[in-house]
Amino acid sequence: MKYQASLPEHNDNVTPGHPLKDFALILAGLSAAVIVGYLVLGWLVDVVVDRMGPETEAQLTQMMAWTPPASEPAMRTREAWAQDLVDGMRRCAGVSGPVTVRVNRSDTPNAMVAPGGVVIVFSALFDSVQSENGMAFVLAHELSHMANRDHLRAVGRRVVLIAAATVLTGDGSGTAGVLAPAQHLGESGYSRGREAAADAKALAILQCRYGHAGGATELFTTLQREEGKTPAVLHYLASHPSMAARIDAVQAAMRQAGLQAGPVQALPRF
Repeated sequence: MKYQASLPEHNDNVTPGHPLKDFALILAGLSAAVIVGYLVLGWLVDVVVDRMGPETEAQLTQMMAWTPPASEPAMRTREAWAQDLVDGMRRCAGVSGPVTVRVNRSDTPNAMVAPGGVVIVFSALFDSVQSENGMAFVLAHELSHMANRDHLRAVGRRVVLIAAATVLTGDGSGTAGVLAPAQHLGESGYSRGREAAADAKALAILQCRYGHAGGATELFTTLQREEGKTPAVLHYLASHPSMAARIDAVQAAMRQAGLQAGPVQALPRF
């Protein structure tokens, strides 16, 4: 019998599937693992932050303290007014430490909390609310984040993400950015929950300061007019709920807490 050479029917060294399919499966599995691990470790971060004593919180806040930029001369009148408003709400918010307000020139109506007890107010916010009460709600929302230690939770989750990337690849600097979209999918619902909690607490702060919750939805109503251009899917993925959802949630929270809208005070002309 004459010998005829032939290749084996199966080669254990070559995958029978398409390599792109294998890559997609590996990527999907890695993303799922990152999301699950991130959520579990994020829950542990919340447990630690909730049980943290005031002294520890003060030490961490001092370690992360961010030096605010110098006041812009043209913004100092607005800044002083907003500082007085924040100082008047600190007791109602349960914030014992000092809070520094800075007004930055910007076309985006927004405000945010920076590490070290700093509240950044974007100048366009003064044009997007119609009353002192409307501005007070926005600032009370930021004070609520501060009182709820949300800045510490955010830092803790960022550390968890970088640590996970470092364990997986040995270099967390670049990989954390690659994994960030997958992390954001798991984080968006959590962030929306934190935003809703801050809105609810801000209502209580308004009630404490003014005796009613009037003006709470002013900014959301203004932003809602600009929101129609945003695809609906972005509302689902965004860390903040849609403006319509926030208006409905605030109004529902007012009804649940038995709060009423009262007369608002005019916003000063700057």
